[in-house]
Amino acid sequence: MSLKLVTELNDTDRSLLHRSIDGFVPEAVFDVHTHLFHSRHFAAGNRPVFLDEDRGYGMPDFQAAMQLWLPGRRVEGLFFGYPSAGNDRAGENAWVQSQVDASTNSRALVLAAPTDDQAEVRRLLSTGVFVGIKPYRLYADVPDTKEAEIESFAPEWMWELCHEHDGIMMLHIMLAGGITDPRNVASIRRLCRRYPRCKLVLAHVARSFNYRHAREGLHHLVDLDNVVVDTSAVTQAGAFLAALEILGPRRVLWGSDYMVSELRGSCITQGDGFTWIHPEITGDKLTIFGQYTTVGIESLLCLREACEDTGMTQGDLEDIFRENALRLLKPAPASPSGPQLWEEAKTKISCGTGLLSKRAHLFDPQSWPSYFSRAKGAYIWDLDDKRYTDFTGGVGAILLGHADDEVNAAVKRRVNLGSYATLASPDEVKLADVLLGLHPWAGKVRYARGGGEALGLAVRIARAATGKSGIAFCGYHGWSDWYLAANLGDDAALDGHLLPGLQPLGVPRELAGTAVPFRYNDPASFQSALQKLDGKLAAVVMEPMRSELPRDGFLQHVIDACHAAGAVYVLDEVTSGWRFGFPGAAPGLGIEPDISVYAKAMSNGYPAGAIVGKNEVMDAANSSFISSSYWTDGVGTAASLACIRKMQREGVQQQVWQLGERLQSGLREVAARHPALQLKVGGMPCAPSLAFANPAAKQHMIRHMLQRGFLMSSQLYVTWSHTEAMVAEMLAALDESLAIVANTPLELAQGPQQGFARLV
Repeated sequence: MSLKLVTELNDTDRSLLHRSIDGFVPEAVFDVHTHLFHSRHFAAGNRPVFLDEDRGYGMPDFQAAMQLWLPGRRVEGLFFGYPSAGNDRAGENAWVQSQVDASTNSRALVLAAPTDDQAEVRRLLSTGVFVGIKPYRLYADVPDTKEAEIESFAPEWMWELCHEHDGIMMLHIMLAGGITDPRNVASIRRLCRRYPRCKLVLAHVARSFNYRHAREGLHHLVDLDNVVVDTSAVTQAGAFLAALEILGPRRVLWGSDYMVSELRGSCITQGDGFTWIHPEITGDKLTIFGQYTTVGIESLLCLREACEDTGMTQGDLEDIFRENALRLLKPAPASPSGPQLWEEAKTKISCGTGLLSKRAHLFDPQSWPSYFSRAKGAYIWDLDDKRYTDFTGGVGAILLGHADDEVNAAVKRRVNLGSYATLASPDEVKLADVLLGLHPWAGKVRYARGGGEALGLAVRIARAATGKSGIAFCGYHGWSDWYLAANLGDDAALDGHLLPGLQPLGVPRELAGTAVPFRYNDPASFQSALQKLDGKLAAVVMEPMRSELPRDGFLQHVIDACHAAGAVYVLDEVTSGWRFGFPGAAPGLGIEPDISVYAKAMSNGYPAGAIVGKNEVMDAANSSFISSSYWTDGVGTAASLACIRKMQREGVQQQVWQLGERLQSGLREVAARHPALQLKVGGMPCAPSLAFANPAAKQHMIRHMLQRGFLMSSQLYVTWSHTEAMVAEMLAALDESLAIVANTPLELAQGPQQGFARLV
């Protein structure tokens, strides 16, 4: 038997069809990979057996097929001829052009071979119907076209033409390893970077008919902003799952591969390759249960399963099935959508968002993107899909890099098994073992969901353990009443620790005098704080360091005085933890606190906090009511376990510190080249800070760095996913930006809060 086109659905097809499209495929669809052709254009002997002789398969045939298995949907598409060795490509292109109505969104690609007339291809691209080129391996002049390298059938002149016309290249790559083959990867990366206005569609999920190729190879495409993949004829949910997770839904486009979609069969992964199975020609050689459906329906079923497994939203589905394709064909919106959404947010969410350090006025209200669509490694994509190399590090919460695979896998496992129940997660005990093993002086732990909350617990524990209320502190420790009480009666008390002039609105006046700040590396200031508390000291709370290292035994002096007063020494490692040392800064500084507090980088972007303390201190607070439902959620502990294990195994902290040293040195060199800005570089190597003499320069620096593809501010963070090349590129962009800022008239910054200004 030979292959046959399916023109009527059987009962199995109809059942599977409803499972694949109902509540899944939107009403308006754009098919980014589909063929229109006339069988007279095939070379003698090359017409596929399932096609009629001397018959055109045009737009009416396509629409009839779509209504068969996409009933009720309005389908437009990107059309091109049927690639076949020796065929009449000029005739095919003319046929396609006659079928496409340019008054709709539908467009076409020029079917082209390396030997074709470049001038004719250029002419077709100027017609308004053709928007790019479709090369194919059968046109390569090589002995075995299955082993054709990209340049053999998509030569450089095709890329140049697509680049000139902001056009689309539809590429079905070859070689046995597909997107995992280093030759394919090298060619794609070279050509896409050389011709950035050429928009590359890698057909069949970068030819991942073997889903393992997608899992192993798609990461090579993440930083190529002009590359997307289509879903055409892929019948492996694993390939779609990899594409959605690695590239994101904005870079996955639905395609049918009409007419392959009309054949009954499936492509399966086997070993390091794949096999196409069609029951008409292989049925008597296989053990088959049930029935095969069409490739089109099978592909939709697999895509739906992958979308459900990855939690795709209705908006994501509309992108996959239509909007992503239209964005390829039409220019980007004139104005960025992030700042617009931020203005809307301020009318609905108090202060726009819950974290001060994410509010746009602290960066550049004019251009700060404010929202991300996805984040991976060292990159963040905004709502308009513009990619930035990120040096803000999630305000210090990201150390491994965004969406780390190992941490995500641990969280997915926990979510799949249930993240919250009346019973506790056993990961609580496992994480306690890890934390206590890293802190041999400690005997107990408690958990929280974030740094400010964890510090509130630590202060409650210290007060319960001592029976006193006074807190001497140095540095920034969150939003809690115990901390802001320092500004009761003296709005300048927190200057240099948090934000100048911060109002303690809503903090009970009765807390006045319970929290007193002192300056870092200033014994006299510390002694003054103790005197103000007048024997009521419950705890000293401080960060180990931030902009300078301790001098003359300052930290040990504070610890000794704290213990002499019968108080608890609390070390705030929320920011310094895992970044300034492992597990925190304390071991490297040679100090031993009574309580250490961790959050942020401990869980690499998932909500989690931990209080690690000595037995006698922690046990003394057992009778104090300290309890909350979501302190027992399983996600934070699962993420923390995976994160800590990876940091320990890979030596993350040492690598980040070393790369930070190169960054901080480079920042000082750049600052020295622009003396007019009086830019001071401070902080620790892996978390350097920038301070301008005129704070207004900061906003202009941010704006110019955004234009150059870097997300940064005056506080930078190095992550494990950063490379030396990224650091060098950022420093070069900063040098360019500061040269412009230095020649820009600036008014002295006034008005809203300009950001944190800490002494430590």
